[in-house]
Amino acid sequence: MPDQNRDGTWGTERELLLVLGPDAEAGRAVLDLVAGWGQVTSRLPPRLALVVLPADRIGATGELAGVVAVLEADVPPALRETLAPEEGLFVDGWLARGRSKPTRPGEGRRWDDPAAPGEPPR
Repeated sequence: MPDQNRDGTWGTERELLLVLGPDAEAGRAVLDLVAGWGQVTSRLPPRLALVVLPADRIGATGELAGVVAVLEADVPPALRETLAPEEGLFVDGWLARGRSKPTRPGEGRRWDDPAAPGEPPR
């Protein structure tokens, strides 16, 4: 398993949230173009997608017709209000993936260690 980076990520590129407009045809065209620049890792049609893009393509993506927003870290409250409940769950999942996980009892021990959490291994 790779070591965790200082920023809390696991050696992977940060996914961006791509918010598309209501025109489904324009959204498909945007995703086809973006897939040529980087990678579309997840979608919630018709308006949301997670993408991994080179840094020099992020600005160009935001300027495409049919793109409402390209977000790196958080969703503005005004935009969040426009999301359907299932879209809100998709966004919350994306945001949760960027957070560090808390240390768990027994972290780093063998899975078959007979000691109880918080006790030294036997």
